[in-house]
Amino acid sequence: MAGCDPGSSGGGIDPGVIEIPIAFVNRPIPLDAMGDPAQADLRDPRLFSAGGDVYLRATSTADATVTNITRAVTGGNGDVKGLNASHDGDKLIFSLRLFDPNPNDDTVPSWNIYEYDLPTATLRRIIASQSIAEQGDDLFPAYLPDGRIVFSSSRQRQSQGNLVNEGKQLFSALTEDRQVPGVALVLHTMNADGSDIRQISMNRSHDLYPRVLERNNGGQILFTRWDHAGGNNAMHLYRVNPDGSDLELVYGAHSHATGTGGANVQFTRVREMENGDLLAIARPFTGTFDGGDLWIIDADRFADNDRAVWRFNGMPGPAQVAATVNDIATDGSISRDGRYSSAFPLRDGSNRILVSKSTCQVDVGGTVHPCIDPWVTDPAAQEVSPAYAIWIYDTDVDTEKPIVLAEPGRVITEAIALRPRPRPPVIFAKTSPELDSGWQTENLGVVNIRSVYDLGEATWNRCFFNVCTPNGAITAVEDFADPAVNLAAAERPARFVRFVKPVALPDPDDPNLANPPDLDNAAFGLQRNLGMREIVGYAPVEPDGSVKVKVPANLPLGIEVLDGEGRRIGPRHNNWFQVRPGDMLTCNGCHSHATGGATPAVHGRSDPGGDAGAPSINGGIGITLQFPNTEIPGAGIPYWSTNLGETMAEVRFARVGSVQPLPAPEPRLSADLAYVDYWTDPAARAPDAAYAYNYDDLDPSVLAPALPAKPLRNANCDGTNPPQTWRHNCRVAINYPRHIHAIWQLPRGADNLTVMGPANPADPADPTAMPLVANMTPDTIPDDTCVTCHTTANGTRIPYGQLDLTTDPNQDPNDFYRAFRNLLLSKRGQEIDGGGNLVNIQTLVDDGMGGFTLVDDPAALIAPRMSSNGARASFFIEKMTGTELDAGRALPPTTYDHTGLLSGAELKLIGEWLDLGAQNFNDPFDPAAPQN
Repeated sequence: MAGCDPGSSGGGIDPGVIEIPIAFVNRPIPLDAMGDPAQADLRDPRLFSAGGDVYLRATSTADATVTNITRAVTGGNGDVKGLNASHDGDKLIFSLRLFDPNPNDDTVPSWNIYEYDLPTATLRRIIASQSIAEQGDDLFPAYLPDGRIVFSSSRQRQSQGNLVNEGKQLFSALTEDRQVPGVALVLHTMNADGSDIRQISMNRSHDLYPRVLERNNGGQILFTRWDHAGGNNAMHLYRVNPDGSDLELVYGAHSHATGTGGANVQFTRVREMENGDLLAIARPFTGTFDGGDLWIIDADRFADNDRAVWRFNGMPGPAQVAATVNDIATDGSISRDGRYSSAFPLRDGSNRILVSKSTCQVDVGGTVHPCIDPWVTDPAAQEVSPAYAIWIYDTDVDTEKPIVLAEPGRVITEAIALRPRPRPPVIFAKTSPELDSGWQTENLGVVNIRSVYDLGEATWNRCFFNVCTPNGAITAVEDFADPAVNLAAAERPARFVRFVKPVALPDPDDPNLANPPDLDNAAFGLQRNLGMREIVGYAPVEPDGSVKVKVPANLPLGIEVLDGEGRRIGPRHNNWFQVRPGDMLTCNGCHSHATGGATPAVHGRSDPGGDAGAPSINGGIGITLQFPNTEIPGAGIPYWSTNLGETMAEVRFARVGSVQPLPAPEPRLSADLAYVDYWTDPAARAPDAAYAYNYDDLDPSVLAPALPAKPLRNANCDGTNPPQTWRHNCRVAINYPRHIHAIWQLPRGADNLTVMGPANPADPADPTAMPLVANMTPDTIPDDTCVTCHTTANGTRIPYGQLDLTTDPNQDPNDFYRAFRNLLLSKRGQEIDGGGNLVNIQTLVDDGMGGFTLVDDPAALIAPRMSSNGARASFFIEKMTGTELDAGRALPPTTYDHTGLLSGAELKLIGEWLDLGAQNFNDPFDPAAPQN
């Protein structure tokens, strides 16, 4: 009852009165195709509920005038969402979609952005041209300080341009989930008249709910990003400049398991509080009737939650706290205290929040009751779709009062107050000298990593994941820069980085594509969540773990840290980043964490300090230093450092790009894996030998298979050109049937095959050992291919090593080659029975009814030879190199020595393919890719 007392706020402000206009959305409860209430899903932001409109109310008082400002356009059959206001409070901006008059055709009205001017009471569509407005769904607009508009859109203007640069068809790409209807919505900007539309975020899944920060990092755009690369599947908070520069994670990558009972929640629909804290709706993707709990996040001091959520009391405390005293369930269970659908801090000095809140109701036996005993605890109780209304919540005294009452079957939400507020500073687009004009011309930016060995730990760790530095003299990464203790390259854990990008996947119903592929899941291989990926290029890791290199701009990129053979160390990079043309992205270290913990320190924040981020463990070179025996191209002089704190990569990048008389371009990526020892002091030891694994060293049938297959790499990374000719649109796409399976069919020669054990190694303790068939002994092995030994010869013999590398894609409904399945899946061991037939090894088992039955022998199960977790996790790589890595299997002493059978270039290609995820195809338009 305290909420009904006008004086309950402790001052002269009535907690339920707002003396300025408020706007809100009123729509029917959304229904599914069966007419039942539909559960909104954050991953499907285009949800349409016919009958939604924007209402304007003069004040919150009971007799205030209420006006439907969109009905003239919607006719009462459209829908609206994403309500925001201008900084002077005179304009409303939102997205509106019309009703589809013919749902049976292929044309669906798109979401368009509209603006309502309060002084003149006029409504207009921002993009006046019908044809341009319908080119994509435009959602969640917000005003930038310079009058432009930022919004989420499926247009993907820059991403489509990238496809053209790569020689591909033009289309907007699906989200990485592929199950979510429609293509990815990413951030765009445009002028107030709808002109100059530009894409500023390059995510492969949604970037939603942009807001312009006013206090901390004022002028930047805060938004919710759906990170869905690889095994990642969560919505965090990010920020970016209006020109697309300085993209970085703000909050939440390790804070999702903080809902009710540890349930996973996502961070959405964020607004800024008066003190600069963030007010977010925390909720699961779906299952909570489009509502969740209200949390206050201290993102200025914290990048992640560091303890359990507890009630906000104004004292210094955890990163995220409950904003209200209500106990809101976020685990999908019945929420007795209702749910919040939206929240808008009034920021008038009163600490009040305008919220859309529901009260809880349950259905018991067909009758709806309030969520109180005995109904709410009845086992048959089912929560019904709530009717949201508009309330004022006073955080000073924890009272709430309704100001727009609930209506049966309706959702009243997205309430905002049209109060003038300070205009944030304008962050102008970067220009010279901030941007390098030469890089811009080449469509390149720069990635500068201080140390890949930095895992958010406070001190140097000799072991990078499970690869350790053996030299005890190395006590800090800076020691690598000192020639007196510099390790040989082979003793350094990290040697290269690989830059990869996600492959854009078309919508099979895209009317603008001729015969768009409708990909079966088998096209992706065994780990569907990895999607398809391409290699962009490689760069060396300098001895101190630093990397500075030119990379493609305006592209979603990921980094993989590699050993000396080009095999990934540690987990995949499951977040996409981007660099603007001519700009530089600086990272302290890796975003992966070796030791884990409740809240591991994170990199990627430009304001490290306190708990918000972690400084790099690489402090750079502490003295001015010359490096003898270096190879500045054409200069004939060594590298040197003149600036304290420079990393070795920064030294090389600066000197290569500026040394006269023959300056070379700054280091850029290379399609091939090449090592040159720039740093070793010959007075200490002999420099390491240079080596390279080049695509040109592959057999032509692998590098450029017969049409209609595409080459392994495109012309923009042709290895026949000098390394400086690598261009921003270089792409390497590996398809198993075209490029990997072909390796098994190349001649090898018998001289390289030697027997490590007895001629007939039938060792029961070794699951990979097998008896040789009578007509296949080391003396009679033909000078032929991998398949010569690894085949059943049409079911007439046991394949060597119980591994069949033949093709036969038709015997499996998943369209995997037999070799693909044999390499990546467990299989039953085989034997020749008394009738000369090849059968699975079986054993007699008591059937419990006085008899016995034959079943496949589990002891004869053959473990996969390869792993889609990567090359180092694959026994195949261990077997072919004679080196135990991370597969967790000892090399058996009684099998054949395969080292030397595959070339370094072939092993590097196979390792690349495994590191990317062992996809069946990485080109969605390959005509051989399995289709639905």
